[in-house]
Amino acid sequence: MQKEERILTALRKEEPDVVPTHVLAIDANNVDKILGKPPQSDFEMVEEFKKSYPKTYIEELNKIVPLVVSTVFARMMKAASKLGFDACQVGILPFSFRSEHEFTDIFGRIWDVQNNEGNFFPFYKAGQITSREKWEKWPKPDPKDYLKIAKEFYKSILKELKGEEIVTMVTNDFAGVFESTWQGMGLVPFSKALHFDPKLVKEVAEVYTDFTIAINNAYADVGAKIYVESGDIAYKQHPMINPKQFEQIFQPCYRRITDAVHSRNGVSVLHTDGFVEPFLDMAVAAGFDGLHSLEGTAGVSMERVKKKVGEKLCLLGNIDIAHVLSKGTKEEVENEVKRAIKEGGHGGGLIVSPVNMHPGVRPENLKWMVEAAHKYGKYPLNL
Repeated sequence: MQKEERILTALRKEEPDVVPTHVLAIDANNVDKILGKPPQSDFEMVEEFKKSYPKTYIEELNKIVPLVVSTVFARMMKAASKLGFDACQVGILPFSFRSEHEFTDIFGRIWDVQNNEGNFFPFYKAGQITSREKWEKWPKPDPKDYLKIAKEFYKSILKELKGEEIVTMVTNDFAGVFESTWQGMGLVPFSKALHFDPKLVKEVAEVYTDFTIAINNAYADVGAKIYVESGDIAYKQHPMINPKQFEQIFQPCYRRITDAVHSRNGVSVLHTDGFVEPFLDMAVAAGFDGLHSLEGTAGVSMERVKKKVGEKLCLLGNIDIAHVLSKGTKEEVENEVKRAIKEGGHGGGLIVSPVNMHPGVRPENLKWMVEAAHKYGKYPLNL
């Protein structure tokens, strides 16, 4: 099978020739190790702009954000391809520089710009939409401002990947409906609003849902087929929000997103870290085709999930990053992959993938993971 057919077969909950592999992302420091460092680091670029435009360098930097984002994702996809992955995911980042050490985005969030071996590493800091009054004054993100950007971004990625066999999935990783809503407000204002003004939370979520659907449609116009709705809805031990409240406010948003994806003959995957098992029925009811990340260190059992929803959802993930992919031996990586395939692969509907990503994950461990999936994931399975 070609990689796209392999991935789509698994997402249909069927058996491909071999269990496919996917990676959420590869951090830029590891991309540099795999491909070699680019001529200029992100922070060196900032210094150059400061020298060239001492009074207006922030404005000048913001003009090239789409180009920088395209370059970063193209390199990441090439690195994933070099490691042998079947799929990786990309998406526009609706950021703008606020200072050389801070981003802000259209959803009200403020991000620290941290230094990951010379590369930008955005880290969520705070929200700005802390009340209904601020929401009413907040300039709502207009999808029309981003449709052309999304199309050109996706086309540029495909152009850069010409000759590479890897599936390009699209994601709203930094624009996921749930995370954009609570992070744009801040956790405390969001929690208060859930209790005192749930209509506000719903209003915010609906606006961001409209944005996601419009951007997904733009990606579909230029050939995208697989979409990832991203946003952690659970902590390590429990959900971030009462499942009943989630069902009332966010599940209808997710259903709108998946319905729109399916209307364009696409497939939709939900990504969330944490103990997601209380949300399994929600993921099915919301119309998702797949679920990532099934985080074992958060208590998620691949066996339980497979038994409960394995015929309804393709399962992605479950490969540990806390130790196995960051510090583990080749044997430990192989054993982790064999376990995941044994617990989740029978009957199809499994894609082996790290549960998430961080800069400490080692490229060689990722390669071992892919090799182990090829070695032990051939159908019919013998594990």
